[in-house]
Amino acid sequence: MFSWLGSKSASHLVVLAPGDAGRLLDTAPTLVAQGLVDAGFAVVRFDFPACADDDAVRDLALAKAIRGAASHRQPHQRLVLGGLSRGARVSVSLVDELGAVGVLGFGYPFHPRSSPDARERVSQLQRLNVPMLICQGTRDSHGNQQQIRGYRLPEILRLHWLEDANHALHPRPRSGHTQAEQLAAACGIAAAFIRGLS
Repeated sequence: MFSWLGSKSASHLVVLAPGDAGRLLDTAPTLVAQGLVDAGFAVVRFDFPACADDDAVRDLALAKAIRGAASHRQPHQRLVLGGLSRGARVSVSLVDELGAVGVLGFGYPFHPRSSPDARERVSQLQRLNVPMLICQGTRDSHGNQQQIRGYRLPEILRLHWLEDANHALHPRPRSGHTQAEQLAAACGIAAAFIRGLS
């Protein structure tokens, strides 16, 4: 069920949770995981768990899987929780329970697809007591660059923008950017972020 990447002697273990229906073979999380492993961190990944198509049920199933992945942490390792979309959002809710030292989000869902109201999810971020890095596309349908300017985000949250990328972290070909190049740069920033965690 769980896929371990990198060395078990690494200083940090990153749990990279999937977005809805996410699979181990999906391109974006694979690029992110490999970039973090190349930077010297261990990464645990998994497929999105099979469950009913209900938001509350999906959150519970994903939280259970994140707990299982985090149990692979070695005694000397610091834990970083994170993921794509729902995976990042659910990870935020587990920071205190699992003792994570930081959070990584790729394509964070600041508001549901059905509503532009971000108050509830921003409120959850405001309660964070560890640093968080979010790598977000400038045209993300769950919180684009223009929308996020109006959010009251905590000072411990850092944003890195992926130019022209959508919620799936894809820039349009005409933008002159590629997903691989953007995620490689994002992983470099994520690596520096992780190294700076206590």
